[in-house]
Amino acid sequence: MEDYAKLSIDDFLNRVADRTPTPGGGGVTGLAGALSCAMARMVAAYSKRKDATSEDQAAIESVLTKLRRADEILRSLISQDAAVYEKMTSARKASEANDRKDSDLEACYQRTVLEAVAVPMEMAAAASMAITEMDKFKDLASRYLLSDLAIAAVLARATARAARCTLWVNVAEITDGDQRAKLMTNIDRLILHCASHLTAIEAFVHRSLEEHG
Repeated sequence: MEDYAKLSIDDFLNRVADRTPTPGGGGVTGLAGALSCAMARMVAAYSKRKDATSEDQAAIESVLTKLRRADEILRSLISQDAAVYEKMTSARKASEANDRKDSDLEACYQRTVLEAVAVPMEMAAAASMAITEMDKFKDLASRYLLSDLAIAAVLARATARAARCTLWVNVAEITDGDQRAKLMTNIDRLILHCASHLTAIEAFVHRSLEEHG
């Protein structure tokens, strides 16, 4: 499996622009999430002050650990999305070649669809975890980097919303209606969770910048 996260920025963007199926929307979604985490990690790293209390230092270290984990997950999902897409496409072609009458081939296809929808769900979950941590440490963030924190939060919410688009396309292939509905409900909850944290962060940033403007 090719590791798209190892490509240069230029190479990745050119690969996205090429007339090739991957990296596509899923990979771009993962990259947006990883950028969000990287930006938030930078803010947290700069917000560690020598005069901070041990409690505040521990809080920031905890945030950094969780942001790093979310970042790692999202980077790995960029390539995983491409891998499962190719696997799902191959399984679909095999099933369609038999007019979807071969139960074993169709069952195999359904399994690969579930693998494919799991990727955007994980992306949305990682973005949700990241933005939760951003909200937790906003009071400790350097006021000189609050705009960067807001950008990270905006990207995190965008990641969850973009993940829904990928999920929406693939979930339509799932034959179990209840399962389709459950997946959409779960990702919508993650999006709402991200939205509430983004609102809190943006309000805090706006208020802080006005006070120190």
